[in-house]
Amino acid sequence: MKFYPLALRGAALAAFAAVLIAGAALANDAEMKEIAARAAKIAPAVAQAPTFADRLADRAVWSRLAQLPSADRTVRQADGMLKQTNPELPEELYKEFYVNGNRSHYQNAFGKLTGRVRILALAELLTDQGKYVDALNEAILYLCDQPSWVLPAHDRNAEIYDGKLVYSDLSSTAVGGNLALALKLLEKKLPAATVERARAEIKKRVLDPYRESVDDNGTPPPAGVRMWWIRTENNWNAVCHAGTVAAAIGLCESADELAFYLAAADYFSETRFMKGFTNDGYCSEGMGYWNYGFGNYVELGALCRNATRGELDLFRFPKIRAVVDFAPNMEIDRGVYAAFADCSLTAVPTPIYVGYPSRLKNFGYTDFETRGLGDNIGASELLSVAAFGFDPDVTFAEPAGEPKQYAPPIRSEFPDAGVLICRPNPNAQGKYFAVALKAGHNGEMHNHNDVGSYTLALGDAADPQGKDAFICRDPGGETYTARTFSSRRYEGELLNSFGHPVPRVAGALQSSGGKARGEVVEKSFTDAVDTFALDFTSAYNVPTLQKLTRKFEFGRANGTESGYFQVTDSATFKEDAKETFETAIITFETPEIEQNGDAVKIKIAGADVDVSAADANGAPLKLAAETATVGENDESAVNKPTRIALRVDGPVNSAVITQRFTAAK
Repeated sequence: MKFYPLALRGAALAAFAAVLIAGAALANDAEMKEIAARAAKIAPAVAQAPTFADRLADRAVWSRLAQLPSADRTVRQADGMLKQTNPELPEELYKEFYVNGNRSHYQNAFGKLTGRVRILALAELLTDQGKYVDALNEAILYLCDQPSWVLPAHDRNAEIYDGKLVYSDLSSTAVGGNLALALKLLEKKLPAATVERARAEIKKRVLDPYRESVDDNGTPPPAGVRMWWIRTENNWNAVCHAGTVAAAIGLCESADELAFYLAAADYFSETRFMKGFTNDGYCSEGMGYWNYGFGNYVELGALCRNATRGELDLFRFPKIRAVVDFAPNMEIDRGVYAAFADCSLTAVPTPIYVGYPSRLKNFGYTDFETRGLGDNIGASELLSVAAFGFDPDVTFAEPAGEPKQYAPPIRSEFPDAGVLICRPNPNAQGKYFAVALKAGHNGEMHNHNDVGSYTLALGDAADPQGKDAFICRDPGGETYTARTFSSRRYEGELLNSFGHPVPRVAGALQSSGGKARGEVVEKSFTDAVDTFALDFTSAYNVPTLQKLTRKFEFGRANGTESGYFQVTDSATFKEDAKETFETAIITFETPEIEQNGDAVKIKIAGADVDVSAADANGAPLKLAAETATVGENDESAVNKPTRIALRVDGPVNSAVITQRFTAAK
């Protein structure tokens, strides 16, 4: 079954396809040879009896899993679902996305259906009472009736829904993976016709498109482009491969067939997904997508281990340690993280995604191991239960010694990404600052135009159970709509530089793309003061701009001294040119602003901010402050912080704006 149209329309499209096929053939042949070699190497391990799919039926393991606190929550959730019916999924709900760009309405309804399948199946496996089988059977059949398992936002022009193409995405692979495992484990309880029907759908919607996209010497467009995730470097690679491999584990009848899917996932993980992280392990997609992308990668790695008796190790790649280190080292202070890129303001690392590779490879993150493994593993996804619950050598292994709370150092630097985290001295006794600084560029994955952004937190060592106050912070991502991933992306003020604590130059916001970047031009680290300076002239498309720099200075808290944080923005325009210049503070707190002569004084949640301006020769410039609500009239902006514009009065040839943050006395 080919999943692209048999007839391509137009000579231009046919010619384009020919070029793609010819160009991809040699590379694809090399890929296939390498995948075949890897498959041949692991096939004997896959063939060892009993197979992983058979081991998943071990009732002794399920009885142990049923004792988990998370298992009890899943069973109670399934009990509630027995009182509910399958959600309505009319065609107009699916196609609403193409009318007004809304992604949420259909996704929420479809999520309820896939959640019913996942939770009811898992509850039945945990209890083994037959209580959930009828409702599960109805949900599976209803799911099979749906024209698309792909989300509307990933189904261009409803090609799948209207039966023109077949390909897989984040949604369909996850649906297929969980469903395939459920069918394998519950096939004796479910009607044979349901099992046969559902397996055929998984094969058609997930496994066949994947194999054809890997096998073919360049799949003709337009469908070929839809399987781009196989060879991408972002979270789609790991997420879709995890679901596809789970589907293969549930459906493949021969060791050689399963070995192909495992080997292909291994190959594209090594050659593609790992490249999505800088060499220092930084994830430009943000902490939320680290959880999603790398979290699915950890599940994929566990599935591959289990299916090959440890022969296939997706944690063997040199960069893995740095990628794992990213999560604990992105902590600003006691559970506070920066929400760079498309990220939730509350995103923190999921413990098992650090703990599993840590215990497997002895990385030493014992507190993450304790919080994420053993009785603390989650039991809400069949795929993750299959990955972690059936790997007793890691998940239920005895920890090596007493768990130790990870204490991040006074600074964590990601030099390849241009990101620096500065923390107080361990001996800080009172109030202190901690900050995340970002240089980077505006062509990152899930990018925001935020070169020079920062998140500043104020903590109090005298209140160890207290929460840090965010004085200034990155505003996080918006609610996804059709605009979010289109040419109109940067109309959103949470995504463009208006919603970030960076300058506005001659009325212009930052440009997008990799050429708009912050070049680190100075850095100096001591126990007392960290200095981090960047030139980000290239981030602004202003012909009259000669140079724009930002210098961060972090005075580290020490003993009873609370330290300080200073931001200095310096702009110089070409000779005889005069332009407007302003910088900004982004805060979710309520600021108190006072004009103090030519300068400005601001109070924000326990911090004092003194702001002044001068020209390049040191002559004072009048400064004014003005507030605005970021995304005030934008429904996509669920978070609406206050933007405090710190504006030089009138056009200037040069300006230096200095912000100095100190803890209020």
